[in-house]
Amino acid sequence: MTASFDAVAELTKTFSLLFQKKNWMLAVPLLIGTLVAVAVVGLTFVLALGPAIATAIYGGASGSMSSPAALLPALLGVGGLLVLIGVLVAFVIAMFTYGWAYAAAAPMWGGGDPDISGGFNKAMAKLGPLVVLGLIVAVVIGLLGWTVIVPILAGLFCLYCLPYIMMANESGTGAISASIKLSRENFGPTAMLFLGFIVVGVASGIINMVLGVVPLLGHILGLGVNALVAAYLTLATIRFYSLLTGSAAAAPAAPTA
Repeated sequence: MTASFDAVAELTKTFSLLFQKKNWMLAVPLLIGTLVAVAVVGLTFVLALGPAIATAIYGGASGSMSSPAALLPALLGVGGLLVLIGVLVAFVIAMFTYGWAYAAAAPMWGGGDPDISGGFNKAMAKLGPLVVLGLIVAVVIGLLGWTVIVPILAGLFCLYCLPYIMMANESGTGAISASIKLSRENFGPTAMLFLGFIVVGVASGIINMVLGVVPLLGHILGLGVNALVAAYLTLATIRFYSLLTGSAAAAPAAPTA
């Protein structure tokens, strides 16, 4: 189906909604997911390559500096496999986190607060499709991310994968097909949403560069900024998905006191 609406006005309305009442709390699941994913990748990296890095730097018992080539066996062996598994797990965690956020955001366009606990439970119930989607995304980015054009096209046409899983009970692969179809049939609004993603991403990058000047505190604040940006993108995607599919969440947000 095709739909027509003012995409810029909807993006602006979404930004306003995020900072009404306690709606900013939608960023909490996304912040938690980011920290867990980073911790998983960091831990697997240390476990896999820590000994080899120590040997390369300190030269083992001799205390002399070794060649960086000493890392190669670890990268090509069990250590590299462990890092790869850690990255795949991180992608799955990211998909689960966004699924959690999408489910938590469902009441917000009707005037309700983010349903953090209910969203978590719903994401757990959709864990299978979320895992499948996360693995597919990881493989595509791993194999074709260097092309630049493939990630752009994937981002444009797969914007609605998570809403289809969380709100329409699609499978991981079914959500991809459904998202491509919806994006193709509503290319104008979808392109505006994708452009909004880019603009917000650039703005948050600039803010993080400024915050990065402040040691430690700046990086902590940067994590909060990233989580709020992710919450905004989640709300905007749900809004566009709902308007394009005619689902209940497209109803105007209730006025706040």
